[in-house]
Amino acid sequence: MDTRGDPRVAASPFDIGNPGRAGRELPAGPPGPHPGLPDVGLSAVSLPGVLIRAATIRGLRHRSRAEARQDAYALGQFERPCETTRAIAVVCDGIGSLGRSHEAAEMVSRRLVELSQTGGDWPVCVDKANQELRAHAELVLTRPDADPAADGMATTMVALSIGWTGGEWIGELAWVGDSALLWLTPERRWLCLTDQEEEDPDGFHTTKVRPLPNRDGSCRTRPVRLNGGALFLMTDGIANPLRWAREVQEALADWWTAPPDPFTFAAQAAFSRKSHLDDRTVVAFWPDPGLPDGEASP
Repeated sequence: MDTRGDPRVAASPFDIGNPGRAGRELPAGPPGPHPGLPDVGLSAVSLPGVLIRAATIRGLRHRSRAEARQDAYALGQFERPCETTRAIAVVCDGIGSLGRSHEAAEMVSRRLVELSQTGGDWPVCVDKANQELRAHAELVLTRPDADPAADGMATTMVALSIGWTGGEWIGELAWVGDSALLWLTPERRWLCLTDQEEEDPDGFHTTKVRPLPNRDGSCRTRPVRLNGGALFLMTDGIANPLRWAREVQEALADWWTAPPDPFTFAAQAAFSRKSHLDDRTVVAFWPDPGLPDGEASP
């Protein structure tokens, strides 16, 4: 039964391969458990020489269980005299086994952007955000009625400070856990720029993730210098099907070679595909063909 067009159903208008029954038949259901936390958030941003689209979507699994969206993103910019303006973006994926991980994702994404805008390097910013999150999480668990699972919180993160100049992306990348930065090259190939989690001894991909808060507040970092193409910060809800399925790689390359309007972008990020039911969050960067480097948009 195809229920598209049924106002009771929150179905994506985009499929990649077999959408599965959930993508077509799962009803929208009641409001989420945390008032003010929307199922979908999106942004359209322009900075000198750069166009940005961002979207976060509550996954079908969380919707079916009346759970909150646990992904989050935050955007900002950093300016220094005589330097190219850099876009700042952070994407976080709350750990699903802990009931208040949406708080961790929202807090870390926002604080990392705020700290980075003051000019701090990513390791310093991540350490500070980790300390703040750890203090908040410990305070929540000191309540007499606190439950470690229902009131616990943790999140992965991937953070990027990036500018476009002279036909190149130049910036700095940091990450903790399995959220990722992928580069869509000018040849329409997808390359992951963040190391993957270690595999289990039997060769299968592990589900273990090292999140924030952690003991030392450390993160992985690397410089970014890439010639052309587009960049995509992603949670694993969209990065995993992109890594594993050629038809997803081909479809997203077709859709995202150039920036769509923000509403289409969000609907495409929420594509239906059987067994992929997690939250989806992606922040995308394209060179602005209408603006030379360093010229601000109106």
